Amino acid sequence: MRCPSCDAENVPGAALCEDCGLDLAGLDTPEADDGFTGRLTRDRVRDLRIVPPLTVTADASVREAIELLRRERHGCVLVEDEERLAGIFTERDVLTRVVRRGLDPDAVTMREVMTPDPYVLQAGDPPAFAIHKMVVGGLRHLPVVEGEKILGFISVRNVLRYVRDDVLAEPTGSTRGERPRPPSRAA
Repeated sequence: MRCPSCDAENVPGAALCEDCGLDLAGLDTPEADDGFTGRLTRDRVRDLRIVPPLTVTADASVREAIELLRRERHGCVLVEDEERLAGIFTERDVLTRVVRRGLDPDAVTMREVMTPDPYVLQAGDPPAFAIHKMVVGGLRHLPVVEGEKILGFISVRNVLRYVRDDVLAEPTGSTRGERPRPPSRAA
């Protein structure tokens, strides 16, 4: 990295210029571009389609949670305890924590089988955080909060739709979030 004051070449990441002592901190921080990477770091999770929270209490039965998952056709429910996020319970948990163990869904509570204190996203986090947490953690659903307030959750499907519709969509005059129209197949 070149010093903007004395033009001396410095090691990338150096805090001070080796020749003149100028503070170089932050001068070599990469800037987000206007393309794909820029959108993933500049936009916010609140810009994605957040699914309103499907919640059950920590004392609810697994059967109640399964019925909510089935009725609402979603892959997870958020578990609340005294109006704060206590955990998450997913379709995968039904299979691995209930069915595999041979547990009775009417007798087992969410407190016994949920993932407690799950990873969360703040509404102001960039979508890149969501993608990173999902990939590193092998997660398909992440709760979204603003402070302590539960806003809902996003899924891999939400992230992929955001990338397809908002980030990669051709700028054809359509407004953000609007689905691109497929080409006509007229002969």
